[in-house]
Amino acid sequence: MADDAADFESALADAGLAADVLGAATTDAVFEALCYDAVSCLVVPADAGSVDGRNAARGVAALYPGLPIVVAGGEAPDEADGHVVHVDAATVTAPAVVDAVADALAGGVESAAAREPSRAETLLMSVVDGFPMHLYAKDSEARHALATGATVDLNDVIGRTDLAFSDGPVDQHRRSHRDDRSVIETGEPVIETEEYTAGDDDEYAVTSKVPWYGADGEVVGLAGITQDISERKRRQKVLRRQNERLAKVALVAAHELRNELQVASGRLETLPDDLDGVDAVQRSHARLASIVDDVVALASQEHVETDERTVWLSTLAREVWEDFDAPDAELVVRGDARIRAQPESLRILFEILLSNALDHGGRDVTVTLGDSEDGFYVADDGRGIDVDPPDRVFDAGFAGSEEGDGFGLYVAQRIAADHGWELHAENGPDGGARFVVSGVERPDEA
Repeated sequence: MADDAADFESALADAGLAADVLGAATTDAVFEALCYDAVSCLVVPADAGSVDGRNAARGVAALYPGLPIVVAGGEAPDEADGHVVHVDAATVTAPAVVDAVADALAGGVESAAAREPSRAETLLMSVVDGFPMHLYAKDSEARHALATGATVDLNDVIGRTDLAFSDGPVDQHRRSHRDDRSVIETGEPVIETEEYTAGDDDEYAVTSKVPWYGADGEVVGLAGITQDISERKRRQKVLRRQNERLAKVALVAAHELRNELQVASGRLETLPDDLDGVDAVQRSHARLASIVDDVVALASQEHVETDERTVWLSTLAREVWEDFDAPDAELVVRGDARIRAQPESLRILFEILLSNALDHGGRDVTVTLGDSEDGFYVADDGRGIDVDPPDRVFDAGFAGSEEGDGFGLYVAQRIAADHGWELHAENGPDGGARFVVSGVERPDEA
């Protein structure tokens, strides 16, 4: 109401109220005025151009719960919303709005906005205005109360939950809102959760959210920070590809060495035990076998990151899926969950299971990721597993096709075992292969 400030001040004076009226043309200007000036009442039009005034009122009320707010026009909510008063008026200078402001000021105002700001408040506004990352606060209903303009427009998010957003993957907004509710209802923070945010290019972010405590010690919302890590993820992918190629070379070489050692050991058993040099050759074979075992152990585990973290299944699966050149294939997320895992190792597990579905199910295969009570599964609609028992596919050197090296699923089972999980293969009820991971730890969730 920047253009109406002088008229509104005159209307208040005509009603016997001597008050200074500050005009603000943007939502950012509103919050700046609330922080740096003494404000006893806020008046906003319901239709404020690029922002819904009712949403702006919710955001302001979350930061300044005692501040009287008058919304002119629009439909009033079904339930009372704190000190927010909705007035049926066409303009902010209408007599009904003036009367609502007079009523609000008559009883006195007990709000942080009505006094000079503290150093902590000005520090917070400086952080929000200055840092080139997404900082935000949300109220007890997980609606945005404040947000930086580095990555989002405050007008687009103020007073709204993540469920109201249309840009990006819908399931990502649901996961974000689910985390919001968990933090608010349990008081437990969510630290460094990686998210796939899509966009024109593959985009990723890492988010941390902590409870926002009120003066009485109760949780009144949350504060969060989200950073773009897309470039870091691209560098990690290049390094991971290199490591995977080296690991496969090592596994194939170890497999060939083990075969040759078996042949040599078989020939050695035909020689007399008292023949000179037999003991030395046997010791040499034992050392070589031990070296081969060490090579297999080192090549089949991931050393990029060994600390377990809380991750979303779908985030890592989508990240891996985007690397495949299979435009006719589809990844369907039927169920999602947050689990405790080593992110880099879990990516390799998905790389193996998803590439296996493409190799055996065809380039137009549909792959389904779903969750279960104690884990998750990756299934496809391909031709299924034609060996009995199906778990034979995990044997080292077992290749289901001429192009395979026979070590992918073996490595996948090793990764699962390193996490304390169990990985089994089966044919799905409607055909196709199905790989089931069980024994997976999940963090406590609301």
